[in-house]
Amino acid sequence: MTTLIFVENVLGSGQVVKLTEDFGDYSVSRDLRPGENARLVVSQFKSISVEEVPMAMADAPAPRRTVLSLPPPRILNHRSGAAPP
Repeated sequence: MTTLIFVENVLGSGQVVKLTEDFGDYSVSRDLRPGENARLVVSQFKSISVEEVPMAMADAPAPRRTVLSLPPPRILNHRSGAAPP
C-alpha cells in the first residue's frame, strides 16, 4: 500500500521547505521555494522528512531541472471544481 502526500510551500512564507526521501541506504533531497509544491509517494519501503529553513540559511539555488511527470489524478481536478474530461 502506498500513500500520496502533497506538500506546498505558500508564496509568502519566507521559508524554504527541505524534503528528504529515504529508500533504505539511498536518499534524495530537494528544496521547495515559496510558491512551489511537490507530490510524494510513501510506502513501507520509503519514508520522508520535512524541514523548514529560513531563506537566508538556504543554499544558493541550484540550476532548475525539468522533470516530466504524470498529470494529477482526475479526482483532484474534479474536487477543485474543474470539469471532468
